[in-house]
Amino acid sequence: MDSVKIKTELALRGFDFSMLAKALGKSPSLISKVAARKARSRAVAEAIAKALGRSVTEVFPDVEQYQTPLRTQGDRKQKERELVALLNK
Repeated sequence: MDSVKIKTELALRGFDFSMLAKALGKSPSLISKVAARKARSRAVAEAIAKALGRSVTEVFPDVEQYQTPLRTQGDRKQKERELVALLNK
């Protein structure tokens, strides 16, 4: 989905980049740049996708960085334990 389509779909839902920026505590410029693929921000990309009622992979299929799920803090702790156990064998 390109930035024009993102902007259009947001407008159909009554939103715009400025509103999204304010809700996230970010600049409208950053929102615009992420939508246009001129900047990367997973948090902004996910917010755009949520506002559109879509997944981040659906809105940004061309951005490899957004295609893998983020690990939670619990996932990280589990992986740390696995690594410690592996290294202590």
